[in-house]
Amino acid sequence: MENGGVKSLAPGASEDSVEFRLLMAYAQRRRPQPTNGDATSPPPKPPTEKKKKKTSKLKKLFLGCIRPQKEDSETATDPDALGDGEALGILADRLSRIVESVDLGPGDIETDAPADDIQAIVDLLRESGDKLNEEFERNPALAQRFRKDFTYGLFERITTLFLEKVPLSDNRSTKSSQEGNIALACEVTRRLTAVDAHPMNMVMGFGARYLQEHFSTWVQQRGGWEKAMASGEEDEDP
Repeated sequence: MENGGVKSLAPGASEDSVEFRLLMAYAQRRRPQPTNGDATSPPPKPPTEKKKKKTSKLKKLFLGCIRPQKEDSETATDPDALGDGEALGILADRLSRIVESVDLGPGDIETDAPADDIQAIVDLLRESGDKLNEEFERNPALAQRFRKDFTYGLFERITTLFLEKVPLSDNRSTKSSQEGNIALACEVTRRLTAVDAHPMNMVMGFGARYLQEHFSTWVQQRGGWEKAMASGEEDEDP
């Protein structure tokens, strides 16, 4: 695993950012639910603020989400705009439904050439984060390279390749490929948090930064997260 393509060693986005909060809510929605016989306690909820009246709450929150994009992607959106757990949950549910409708299977191998580390990691992640853990146990050298080289730049390469490998053209649950790619980026982040290599908040920060750098302009051009991710409307990519 080489660092030649790694762009940056900078950390991920702030835990107070909209994108970080959204990823936390998404991960909670996608966490396997305990069966009736399980005595496990419910998972922790994402950061929330004091509840107010529901009337016009979501509209107010999402309208406040829009802010002109700065050169520094660290503040792509208003960190308080989606601080309400209920509003975050609506978006997280939408993203979760999109991912559930997509075939994430690794598919057939198209070449006899050995896959590089990035490709191998992506193929394993398309099955599950646990599969990557299992491979790391079998291949300590790969695990060591992953832990050593895991920067935002490597996260970006893994996520981008994952998005390129998953077909979305025939998926009817999304209005556009960008909407589907946002959902997939959230899922890659969630699956990487299952890998026993780095702190969860570090991976979530990388995922939030990826959403900011790759999708904040698209979201803002469509009036904010609510309008960009609303279901049942036709939209086209720019």
